[in-house]
Order: sequence, then C-alpha cells, then structure tokens
Amino acid sequence: MLTQVAGCLRQTVREITPLVNVLYFKAAPLAVLECCATLEALAEEVEQDDVQTVAERAREEAR
Repeated sequence: MLTQVAGCLRQTVREITPLVNVLYFKAAPLAVLECCATLEALAEEVEQDDVQTVAERAREEAR
C-alpha cells in the first residue's frame, strides 16, 4: 500500500514537471517551483516508512 502511495506521488511529479518547467517566473520564490522536489522527497520518506513498518511488525511478531 505504501509503495503504491509513493508511486502515485512519483506519477504526479512526472505529470506536473512539464507544467512547472514552462513557468515564466522561475526566479520568483514560489512554492510551485519546489513542488516536484518536495513530492519526490515525500515519496522517498513513504518508502522508508514502509521499510520501518515491516521491520517493526517483524519485531512485534518475534516477541
């Protein structure tokens, strides 16, 4: 499930990157200019959550 969430985030990045790339105000400090990097970082965190969740569950079951 978490891998699917990460995949959706990355798909969104692929879809919006061309839109962000054509913005004419790239020098402005706007959140939209950072959204692709932010979504990619979030996808990576979600994947790490998945690893952590599996590891925690395995530890709980071992008890």
